Amino acid sequence: MHSVFASLKQAFKEARKVLITAHVAPDGDAVGSAAALAHIALHFGLDTRLLPDFGSRPATVVPAPAVSCCAGLAGFVPDLVIFADCGDAARAGAEMRALVESGVFPGTEGVRPRIVNMDHHADNPGYGHLNLVCPECSATAELVGRFAEYLGLPLTGGLGEAVYLGLVSDTGNFTFSNTSADSLSMAARIVAAGLNVADFTSRTENTWSLARMRLWGKLMNSVTLHAGGAVSCCLVRKTWLDKAGLGAEDLEGFSSRLRCLHGVRVGLFVREEAERKCRVSLRSMGDFDVRAVAARFGGGGHPSAAGATLALDPDAAVRVLLEELEAGLLSDSPEKAG
Repeated sequence: MHSVFASLKQAFKEARKVLITAHVAPDGDAVGSAAALAHIALHFGLDTRLLPDFGSRPATVVPAPAVSCCAGLAGFVPDLVIFADCGDAARAGAEMRALVESGVFPGTEGVRPRIVNMDHHADNPGYGHLNLVCPECSATAELVGRFAEYLGLPLTGGLGEAVYLGLVSDTGNFTFSNTSADSLSMAARIVAAGLNVADFTSRTENTWSLARMRLWGKLMNSVTLHAGGAVSCCLVRKTWLDKAGLGAEDLEGFSSRLRCLHGVRVGLFVREEAERKCRVSLRSMGDFDVRAVAARFGGGGHPSAAGATLALDPDAAVRVLLEELEAGLLSDSPEKAG
């Protein structure tokens, strides 16, 4: 990894302007990774922008350094673009996908920035000019943290908080199967360097609105069990969010709650985004590979946490996913194997 880190260091040294992007509807790891990279870019004295605008939660609890956020790409043409926590370029939106496919920065005549791909998803296809893909990292933020330490930057202040946000987000506060000794060790170094865990946790978790609490109650009341209790399922319709004045970010973490039910091996969460368009989240305890299921619908992720977008109405999406999961669980059962 040090040889790749050396190449990334050189890319930073040669750049003047850098755009750091992450997947749309960014989770804690995407926000933390991007914010940490912004801190590193400022260390190199670069003119730095973040895309998308990370002004919404959870970015507000771990603010990026004093750099501008872009609602779009007009007016800023970088010579270095870094994708953080994007298993594929399309997850960063249509403009960023077009950049990867054409090599030309959108809205320009032939400007070809260097593209860096930093990620920890095993199914990442390696779409950058420089690819730092580390599936053994529990979070992309862990990879960014390793790079910061390679540069000799201490994981303190905003940089440390950003890395810590990514670590706790993608490991479920160090409870998921991807939690490793390395991720725990990095968290320990951040705490030893001065992070106040109680204060951080208060800022990241004591943020709920009453509307969000009530929506989660409604969702929990709607959970159904399938496949003999091995699959828990929940569907949230767009009208529910609209009526409550909430967004997709207010659902973050709910899919993981579905696997808390005794006997459940897989949690299926379907969110209606638009007419005939649903976002699907799959969660398991690690003994069933939900990434393989998501891949069959054009998605991806990790063995215990994956997702996909389906061009179906929500009821149809639930139906086809349940059929796929029940068939997979049946073929995976000890009785079948015997």
